Amino acid sequence: MRKIIFYCTIFIMAGSLFLRSCQKEQFQLENLSDEIEIQTDLVAPLIYGSMGMAELVAEFDSSGYVGEFEDGLLFLTYSDTLVNVKVDTLDLVIDGLYNEIYFDTDVSEDPDFITSIPGDTIHFLKSQHFGFETSGDNRMDSIVFKGGELLTEIESTFEHTGFLTISSMNILDGNRNPYSYTVQISSSTGDFTWAESLDLDGYFLGTQQQGDSSVFRMDYDLALINSGNPVIPGDFCDINSNFLDLGFYSLFGKVDPSEVVTESGELDIPIYADFPELSHLKLADPRISIFTESSLGIPFELTLESVIATAEDGSTETLELYEGHPFIIPAPAIDMVGETAYGEFYINNQTSNIQDLLNIAPYTLSYTASGDIGSQSQNHFLLDTSRFLSEMEFLLPLDLAFTEYSLADTLEFALGEDGIDTSLIKNVVINLSILNELPIELGFQVYLLDPSYAVLDSLLNGDPVFLASSEVDSEGKLLQASETSQSIDFPAEKLGVLEETEYLWIEARLVTAESGGQFVKFYSDYTLDFEISFNAEIRINNREL
Repeated sequence: MRKIIFYCTIFIMAGSLFLRSCQKEQFQLENLSDEIEIQTDLVAPLIYGSMGMAELVAEFDSSGYVGEFEDGLLFLTYSDTLVNVKVDTLDLVIDGLYNEIYFDTDVSEDPDFITSIPGDTIHFLKSQHFGFETSGDNRMDSIVFKGGELLTEIESTFEHTGFLTISSMNILDGNRNPYSYTVQISSSTGDFTWAESLDLDGYFLGTQQQGDSSVFRMDYDLALINSGNPVIPGDFCDINSNFLDLGFYSLFGKVDPSEVVTESGELDIPIYADFPELSHLKLADPRISIFTESSLGIPFELTLESVIATAEDGSTETLELYEGHPFIIPAPAIDMVGETAYGEFYINNQTSNIQDLLNIAPYTLSYTASGDIGSQSQNHFLLDTSRFLSEMEFLLPLDLAFTEYSLADTLEFALGEDGIDTSLIKNVVINLSILNELPIELGFQVYLLDPSYAVLDSLLNGDPVFLASSEVDSEGKLLQASETSQSIDFPAEKLGVLEETEYLWIEARLVTAESGGQFVKFYSDYTLDFEISFNAEIRINNREL
């Protein structure tokens, strides 16, 4: 206790002596230097944050190609139309059916008419089959017309009046009454002509199959009233029937799918143009999905042929399908008229060589798609509203690998008019600390170039691993995040080099985990945590300000 009191006493006495010595007569203040120099270190955090994989993707995905599976695995996707057929744009019904019925010697040589007396009515009957020619095994059982007309033209040179009745049990009107029409032949001078058009919209036509044609019968009853005039050789009654501008609301029978679904084309795959770095990747599980919608009452087999992918450099790869092809397209059954059937078909590593096809990073895909009846049902129907739509979706899960992907870019650089005062700033160190869950290693270097593009210096020492990859398991999933620390040193001499720098040449090298030797997966919950701080050594002298 006594020692503490002693030391305190000594301290107080010394302080008193120092204060007294500061009196003007004892301490010459005018002789003190006015130069002040401070040397210190300034330490400050610049940035601290965390970015998730989903956020990183959102920064670069301006076209909306990126999606996410339920387990969080990210994927790229793009879809386009493969086939789009609307029945009302096809010519499936033969237009311009024409038939001619001719009465001549039937009348002049008929014994009943020869022995008749004026006023007697004699009937002459004829029947004629119209035919819709069909190719192969096609047939048309029935049709309900959409629009169209039946144009009938009559010319009679017989010098007798009478009636002509045209009818058909195969043609029914909207009320399902058989078609029948009677024309009065009102002239007995041998110069009778007549023409009339019947609107067929809503009429039903039923047919029977005869050979390669679907046929229907029309009946003609020519009734002549004996006027007492003779029948001159060469007299006739000519009836022309024309079915024009035929469409249909519904058609039942058997239709060759190749007459409905046949299409060739070329699809652009912009996903590779928008992401050119994909050309450096090897995809583990690329897929193509084909989705179909069909209201055609035609179950058929869809065949893809000559499917050729072409890359930007002109290299090609042809798709080979090992199984599950042709695709059996679902269709509404005969009791599902007006409904739509849906189908899904998948092309993957197990069913094709799609990995080889998409790993060339194709910009286009050419193809031919055609339908075939195969072993499917032989009873079909079509409506005017029927359509077949097929969409092709490219699905690229981010389950991939690349051994090395390099890129470089040159940027303009300028410090401004004032430059850097190296007398004030002696040294700057930027410290970077990263915790990375992404399975990517990044090598990074920045070169300082003068106006002639000569290299003055580099930003980093050597060729360091700027960002270490995370550790993954045998399935490419995250085991452990990597930790990387970097210090970028700017001593005074390098700060001086910056004043001479006109351009920055940036080189980056990317490689997936395990040196690209295995496929790795990218999940949306992977994060990249980072902290950036700087340490500046500053010298301040008041005479230099």
